[in-house]
Amino acid sequence: MYALQRIFYGPLRPIEIEQLYEKGWFAVTETCLAMTIFRDEVGAWFLVMFVALMGGKIWGWIAEGRVEIAEQQPPVDPRLFHTRLSISLIMSLMYDMWILIYSVNTVIQQARPNMMIMFLFEFAILTASSSSTFFRYIISLVDQWIVQRQTKEMLESRRRDIREQREEILRQRAAAAASGEGSETTDVDEPLPLEDDIEEMDIEVPGWETKGQWVLTLHLVTGKIECHVSLTVC
Repeated sequence: MYALQRIFYGPLRPIEIEQLYEKGWFAVTETCLAMTIFRDEVGAWFLVMFVALMGGKIWGWIAEGRVEIAEQQPPVDPRLFHTRLSISLIMSLMYDMWILIYSVNTVIQQARPNMMIMFLFEFAILTASSSSTFFRYIISLVDQWIVQRQTKEMLESRRRDIREQREEILRQRAAAAASGEGSETTDVDEPLPLEDDIEEMDIEVPGWETKGQWVLTLHLVTGKIECHVSLTVC
């Protein structure tokens, strides 16, 4: 897990480490309290499943934080950042689904109340959370693509207007020079507008107007799924 974290996420920031510690202690306490419902003894297999659960949660928390970073500010190396993040999100989703399927099959085979039921519902919630993070990343990519397209169209429109304005000024100067009234009607020393004066940073675009609706729908669906799972456990 540490090697994969270094490959796909690099060194964690201090704030990320602090958040992982806080969420980790809360998750450990919550799992231990839920464990008291069952009368099974804590053995090696329980520790294996517990470590697998915590590893999936930690991986999902890091991925969720990196998706939020991608939404707030553009990365230094976009291609490398998005490649590593997309692969990590797919791996997280596949891992959670794999352990969830294994937990379902184990519960069906044993057919008795034990701690595997707790792990089953924990991994169901984790799979829903990983799916939400993955689709939120997709929404973020679509929003960035729309913003880039709108910026490019607006930039081309501004530059086209400047070219037309430049041609109009040149025609006026040529007409004034032909009539001998250039010094009275136009200022020949006035610099002509340049296309390079318009930069992407100076352009504001509306962006994806329905992004908020998609994000809200995603949060509502994920929350509803987690609520149903929690109620089923109770």
